[in-house]
Amino acid sequence: MNAHAATLLLIGLSTALTVLSPGAKLAAQGQDLHVITKKLEKRFAYQSGYEVNIEGEKADVSIMTWDRDEILFEVQFVARHPDKAVAEADVEKMKYVADRVRNKIYVRNYLSIAEGEAPPASNMQAKYQVKVPKDCPVYLKNYFGAAQVANLEKRFRYQGEFSPLGLENVSGEIDMDSRFGDIQGRQLDGQIQISTRRSDLVLEEIQGRYNIQAEYGEIRILSASSGLLDLNIQAEKSNVYLFDRKLLENAYALTAAHGRIIFPSDLRMEFLKNTEALKQVSFQPQQEYYPNITISVSFGDIYLEKDKNSGHKGF
Repeated sequence: MNAHAATLLLIGLSTALTVLSPGAKLAAQGQDLHVITKKLEKRFAYQSGYEVNIEGEKADVSIMTWDRDEILFEVQFVARHPDKAVAEADVEKMKYVADRVRNKIYVRNYLSIAEGEAPPASNMQAKYQVKVPKDCPVYLKNYFGAAQVANLEKRFRYQGEFSPLGLENVSGEIDMDSRFGDIQGRQLDGQIQISTRRSDLVLEEIQGRYNIQAEYGEIRILSASSGLLDLNIQAEKSNVYLFDRKLLENAYALTAAHGRIIFPSDLRMEFLKNTEALKQVSFQPQQEYYPNITISVSFGDIYLEKDKNSGHKGF
């Protein structure tokens, strides 16, 4: 939380607590599991300039937008255990805080274990449903969970480990850092920074400017829209795939160290280097304005294709 903020202000607070003990049990691994759920809700009035900060652990997070000047958090804590009493006790150990400090709204979940108390024996999970105005910036940290984000328009920052992330129709300033968690994005537009390690990246209908750094994971650009301006990819021990029906309308500077560059035969690349250890090619289209695509790979291959069935030339 903000170190220099002296006061906590809570606005528009509505909290509901319900513990459900359904008669239905979940069969898993030959055992019947009691599923105990605790539900909470919290609301904040929204003003331009506010930012939402979420820190989740073992959390499934869904962030969407709505046409209200209000931020809504719907949180569920779930405990699963063959012993109903154990599950009921464990779900109460799951806590969360949601506070506003000046223009920042902070939300996080955590386990509260008293000194000398045993850690939870149940299978634990947190679920967030978050609704914000489209122009509300969001900063999400997530560990050992998953997240879906849609329709944000101003700024989205992400830091995750062991947590896959999906994005749909997100624009503005986008900065994502993922370790051991795949990222899938569709219709992203803006100034976009992506860093991945041991994570696959799949993007579709991209627009704007991209700066991507990757280690030990595949990068697949399934399609590019007419609004693509620049695409810069630096990858190590990774393969990069670019599928675009308008390949001839882009400018390319491609480098593969200890790898291959594969492209369609009608894309007349200029050979700058062509050795076993290093391959470099470039291409510039004839039109006045065009996207610049720069890809540099070490110990990996670069594939350019109009579609998955295109003929190509490799060297």
